[in-house]
Amino acid sequence: MRVLLIGLLFVPLTVQAQDVERFHRALASGNVQALDRWMKHELHQQRKGHPVAASQGTYIVHGPTYDSLVAFLRRQPGVEDAAWDKCMGKLDIWPGHSRIGVRFEMNGVVHERCYGVQEGRPGQIRLFGWRTRVRKDREDLKYLGAAECLGFVEQQRKYCAERVR
Repeated sequence: MRVLLIGLLFVPLTVQAQDVERFHRALASGNVQALDRWMKHELHQQRKGHPVAASQGTYIVHGPTYDSLVAFLRRQPGVEDAAWDKCMGKLDIWPGHSRIGVRFEMNGVVHERCYGVQEGRPGQIRLFGWRTRVRKDREDLKYLGAAECLGFVEQQRKYCAERVR
């Protein structure tokens, strides 16, 4: 009985970790869409962000989520480099948007994909110009899509190098 109870307590800890075997299967499949599905699944698993306590309350940040995902991707065999647009100047408009870029080798060909992420979900829908409130606003990550983007990772490296100077 104790073993079952301890096992049930540790199951949620294993669910939150990135799935290495699934990533390797997606990379070995030779299908770019399999890697896109893996990224969508990972962003959905880590969509809640990290709460930060401030003097006037708490707020949610998603930078550590992106950092951990990019660090995980860099450690994987077959992935040449990964970056997200943390050093790029963006407007402070809610909901924010970010992109994660991954350069990887699949079937002897180097691909570079960008994954768009929306940082927040408004609780309104538009009906012929009328914005009705359906639910409260959420600070979740929403996967927007993937696209081929050559040179994205190198460009982000340059932005970060310019910002340090």
